[in-house]
Amino acid sequence: MAEHDQDTTKRLVILAIDDAWRRFRASFNELRSEDAEEPGACGEWSVNQILWHIGAWERLLMTALETPDDGYDYPEPDADTFNAEAISTMVDASPREVIERLDSTHRRLRDALANTPASHFEQDHPRRRLIDEWSFLHYEEHAAQIRAWRAEHLSSSPR
Repeated sequence: MAEHDQDTTKRLVILAIDDAWRRFRASFNELRSEDAEEPGACGEWSVNQILWHIGAWERLLMTALETPDDGYDYPEPDADTFNAEAISTMVDASPREVIERLDSTHRRLRDALANTPASHFEQDHPRRRLIDEWSFLHYEEHAAQIRAWRAEHLSSSPR
């Protein structure tokens, strides 16, 4: 594929990530701190735990993007083990700290994506699947869960 076409693909993928990120942020922006700490938004996880989890996968994606491209997939961790370990590091983080860390991580991911070779964004590149799964598809999955939880939780809780 021509260099210009790869640059265009990269721009479009990053735009899709940005759009999904905005929808993800909108899914929890209006929550009160105490609501974000309640379990049940994704299985037993609270919204804050979802946010911590998203940040952990973003950090893993940054590591994958920084790993030399040898033409193979980046080795993926066992998702259940990775998720449990990520959540276990959340000890006593306040809702504000969770969001600050998430935003900081996401800014660093955006910088990493901007500095990633355009070839990595091509559909057949091994890193592209990770970019898709660990960013915008992940944001969309959890935004939908948070919106559903909010609709049920906030309609049934006294305000």
